[in-house]
Amino acid sequence: MSSFNSHLIHTEILREENVGKVTEIETAVETLRTQYTTLQNKVDDLEKRLRCLNLRIINIPEGSEKDRDPTKFVSDLLMKVIGADVLGSSPEIERAHRSLGPRPGDTDAAKPRAFIVKFLRFQEKEKVLRWARQHKLHYQDSELRIYQDISADLAKRRAAFNGVKNSLYLKGICFRLIHPAVFIFHSVTRRTTLTRHKMPRTSMTSTSNPPARHGWKHVERT
Repeated sequence: MSSFNSHLIHTEILREENVGKVTEIETAVETLRTQYTTLQNKVDDLEKRLRCLNLRIINIPEGSEKDRDPTKFVSDLLMKVIGADVLGSSPEIERAHRSLGPRPGDTDAAKPRAFIVKFLRFQEKEKVLRWARQHKLHYQDSELRIYQDISADLAKRRAAFNGVKNSLYLKGICFRLIHPAVFIFHSVTRRTTLTRHKMPRTSMTSTSNPPARHGWKHVERT
């Protein structure tokens, strides 16, 4: 009997020690998780700041720059498609290059690789971006598209809205996506702002009932 009591007491001591160790581990994991989130946000913010002077130009025909300096080529191209009356003079570009990836013709790639362009001055970059949003730009029978260069993570967050955007487009409802990844659409009586956290399993069927049940956060204003 005394041996049993001795084992029982020893087991209780071990249990209490293990409970304490588990609590310490859980606390350490939570601390590491918080630190990871903080560092991840800082890295994401740093990448956004590094890209703030960058634009991504889509649909420039592959090989149109030939053996020319890409920086000079893009500067001259922008002057040609936008015009000196808007830009005043050729924009100063720090560097420009095609995005990484296979060249059309070498593989099954169908579209030309995008040009990533870093401007020397933020004001010039914004002028080009605003003009491109309001006008159609053409070069060698191709319609150019110009976007702010963003990180891969932010691109994924924005792409997550594609399903809802398609649903609203088919219904003829106005919507917009603002920086960094905030989706806004207007119904007859209100404006709804959505920030995405989970992928909805079903498409939105009614604008009067935003899919908050699928993990969307929304703020309504009358």
